[in-house]
Amino acid sequence: MLYCRTAVVLFVSLYTTRLLLKALGADDLGIYNVVGGVVALMSFFRSSLSKATSRFITFEAGRNNDSNNLARIFSSAMTIHIIITAAVFVLGETVGLLILSYWTDIPETRQTAAFWVYQCSLVIFCIHILSSPYEAIVIAYEKMSVFAYISIFSAFSKLGIAIIMLNSALDRLVLYGVLLVVMDMLVFIFYYIYDRKNYPIFRFHFNWDAEYSRRLLGFSGWTLLGSSANAATQQGVSLLFNNFVGLVANTALGFANQVSGAVSQFVHSFQTAFNPQIIKLYAQHELEQMHLLMIRSSKFCFLLAYLFALPLIANMEFVLQLWLGEVPRYTVEFCQLILVCCVIDSTTGVFNTSITATGNIKGFQIGISISFLLDLATAAVLLLLHMPAPLVFGSRILTRGLINMVIELYFVRKQLSFSLRKYLKAVLVPISTILMVSVPLMWITISNLDGWRCFVVACVLSAILCAIVGWLVFLNKSEKHALIDTIKTRVMR
Repeated sequence: MLYCRTAVVLFVSLYTTRLLLKALGADDLGIYNVVGGVVALMSFFRSSLSKATSRFITFEAGRNNDSNNLARIFSSAMTIHIIITAAVFVLGETVGLLILSYWTDIPETRQTAAFWVYQCSLVIFCIHILSSPYEAIVIAYEKMSVFAYISIFSAFSKLGIAIIMLNSALDRLVLYGVLLVVMDMLVFIFYYIYDRKNYPIFRFHFNWDAEYSRRLLGFSGWTLLGSSANAATQQGVSLLFNNFVGLVANTALGFANQVSGAVSQFVHSFQTAFNPQIIKLYAQHELEQMHLLMIRSSKFCFLLAYLFALPLIANMEFVLQLWLGEVPRYTVEFCQLILVCCVIDSTTGVFNTSITATGNIKGFQIGISISFLLDLATAAVLLLLHMPAPLVFGSRILTRGLINMVIELYFVRKQLSFSLRKYLKAVLVPISTILMVSVPLMWITISNLDGWRCFVVACVLSAILCAIVGWLVFLNKSEKHALIDTIKTRVMR
């Protein structure tokens, strides 16, 4: 269901973005990215609480499924989420407005529109915070089909919004923000009704359960450190580009994030299915099975990411012209670089979940926070030195990519006795093999072909290489047998 969801969301989202560019124009879309970025500076609140809630609900469900403990965890989490929502709203209407007014370069004629879009973005963000515990319940009980349906609804809703905007005489930027508020409110209402109907034990009672509130806040506190550093880096880089390069760079960043999200959805959908099982295996003290699942997730997620990223990187300019028509400056380079980061992240994304499962995240969060802030500092220094924008953006391959990988591997080895030798043999060596084979072949392809022929050949070549190398060096004997048995079962049906 998650793969079906991802395919539908991918194509609908890409077409929607083309319509949005036509409806809003590059400047207004750049304004929306800047304004949304100011709100996203506070996204670490939601991210940290969401991870904590998901971890504790999934852990408890995997350990003994005690309904009383689960109810206490949910009520404690929801109470904290409501308090945080109120705090975020106050910060947004004070500090956030100051940032919007003095730290962004928005044309004077669009200041009013930017203000109302900011208000809509703030409301959307508060809705997302309140919906996090309800989403955590769905994922903890592995109801992936529900998760898929909601994503498909959101994608088609955004397509409908884009079509409405194309035919509206109102201020399209403001209208876009208002309609997004309506869509996210409908999603929240659905999660609320679904969870109340199917999981009656999760009934919210506003109270302060000292034990679980302390545990949730303690866990969230360290997660907050990493999430805030991540949010500050992402949006800080966006603001730096806005001030040193201009709105066109923010527009390019927005499209780069869209492309990255399209490929990442395939990986994240797979990881979403893995994550509850990994936490539950840790809760049941099945470390050997947990390690095996971590390795499988790592290598399969790399293959999925690389399968889509390789032909896109090789044909990025052609794909963007098909997608957008008119390609803003820097978009090609930004998209290529962010896909490289996406592929690197895919190999170790599961380790974040594994470390989270232990509950001992202090050292890990400090480590990745330093890595994130190093990315921001590097970007600032390079921009002050007047380095080219693509080079500045590409520095994240080292900071957010390779350094993060080293940090995650260090902590899974330290806290879970995970074998780096096994990981090297089962994952990193096969990855090196496919890179050494595929990159030269892809370079030859794009050097001798262009247009549709180059894109089609690149896609076919990527699929063949991932299939052959995946079968020969990624899969072990038991995985090969399991795959063959699964195919036979499907064919016989």
